[in-house]
Amino acid sequence: MDWKLFEVMPHEVLKENLISVIVPVYNCEDYLANCVESLIAQNYKNFEIILINDGSTDRSGTICHYYASRDSGIKVIDKKNYGPAAARNDGIALSKGEFIFFIDADDLVEPNAINLLIDSYRQNNAEIVIGDFYKFDDVSRTDSGHGHFLSDSLLMTKPDIVDYARSYLKKPNRFPLFAYSWGRLFKSAIIKNNNILFNVDLRTFEDVAFNFDYLNYVDKIFFLKSAIYGHRIYHHFASATMAIGDDFYGMFGYKKALEAIRNFLKNHDPTINPQKEIGHADIYLTIIQIVRICGQINQANKKKIYNFIRAIIGDMNFRNNLRFYSPSTGDSKILPVLMKLKLVWPIIMVCKYKADRRYKKTTKKSYEFRR
Repeated sequence: MDWKLFEVMPHEVLKENLISVIVPVYNCEDYLANCVESLIAQNYKNFEIILINDGSTDRSGTICHYYASRDSGIKVIDKKNYGPAAARNDGIALSKGEFIFFIDADDLVEPNAINLLIDSYRQNNAEIVIGDFYKFDDVSRTDSGHGHFLSDSLLMTKPDIVDYARSYLKKPNRFPLFAYSWGRLFKSAIIKNNNILFNVDLRTFEDVAFNFDYLNYVDKIFFLKSAIYGHRIYHHFASATMAIGDDFYGMFGYKKALEAIRNFLKNHDPTINPQKEIGHADIYLTIIQIVRICGQINQANKKKIYNFIRAIIGDMNFRNNLRFYSPSTGDSKILPVLMKLKLVWPIIMVCKYKADRRYKKTTKKSYEFRR
């Protein structure tokens, strides 16, 4: 695709109901133009686009400036490679909108996406409006997975939000409503007045922590059962395993995210003692991340991976949480036993086997995991 073929029609930015669209960009030249074009094509025109070029080494920066030079409603921030959390924070600081909408640079939005979200806000006056999404690659698309719990549009009040948060702790990969920051309208005033930012120290799960920090100030959520957002899926092993590099601990951002969920539950229902649910989620998510790490084991890093896993399973908090792990159908039952017995090499062998089966064919690229 030749991105230079696109012609940009400038749009007028008004103050009332202005949407600030924030796009972290890193080495995404193949898809960035499609992302920006999907925004420009919106039926709702009162928005600004903030492109944060986060140290790209390909043509992404050039593409960003191409669009900005042709539309005053598009702004570009050029910065060093500090990661998507810092990039989104920069976008928040620069934003002027009443609402904030995040989108990844390789994703898409449907032409009526923002219009449907702002109409849903006007009708329900919720502090956050979340659109459904679909996953796609170059040949196919699948639904979000929301359907088993959210089969229709729904206005959620505090008790509903608390129930959903507790469901997430039981089965994080089946309750994705708060797993992402993209595809939804946040109220800018709530973010800025309460200094809610993405944690720049996290390489993973910073979206979860951000969402639950935000939910502390929310009485109502509206979920729109309309697939307004397209989330791109990739098919290569290295991207799914998140390019672990030298910092394995960077993949364990869920530790901070779980603390954000704990604080949210305590703030909204003091009668809840979430220790058991938090403990279960800690083991559940640790297993997922160790499987991903072991999927990349080789002669050069096997000793480091061995020492890392030994340290993780020897941690007293982790060992205390093992008693709360309650696997359901499809969850690992053997790994917690091996972890309890501190059998590191068998853990690595089982996790490597699981990684090869799970990520060999269908894997997800993650901008968060590169540094």
